[in-house]
Amino acid sequence: MTPKVVLTVIGILMLVHGIAFFFGASTMAKMGVPDISEQALKMSVGVHEIVAMCSVFLGIVLIFSRDIDTHSAKKVLTGTGIGLLVLTAGIIYHMITLKEIPEQAPPTPMPIIAALLTVWAFYVALVKKEDTEETQ
Repeated sequence: MTPKVVLTVIGILMLVHGIAFFFGASTMAKMGVPDISEQALKMSVGVHEIVAMCSVFLGIVLIFSRDIDTHSAKKVLTGTGIGLLVLTAGIIYHMITLKEIPEQAPPTPMPIIAALLTVWAFYVALVKKEDTEETQ
């Protein structure tokens, strides 16, 4: 497993996440809050769209990082792993704190997916030894 593969997969997942959040912002903002005011809805949609743009931004950076040298790609993966660790903690936090509005809480598979991506990024960045062909 090369850093290029991990960067590609996580980058694509972030792009898909961002696109889904952008086009689903209004629907997600209304979930579990049927009597949301127009002003609160606009604010919530805006927050969802900002999350979407951040995900797309990260996806683009990761995809464009695929072709850098292996040593540098592993540094990018280490940073990605740290970011995914923070993301995993945030997902778990919101699953706990949004129990009154379960529709707004992250879906059950999310912390598992984020944790697996975190472990994968750290494994390839910090544990896996470089093959001679990978360094070129």
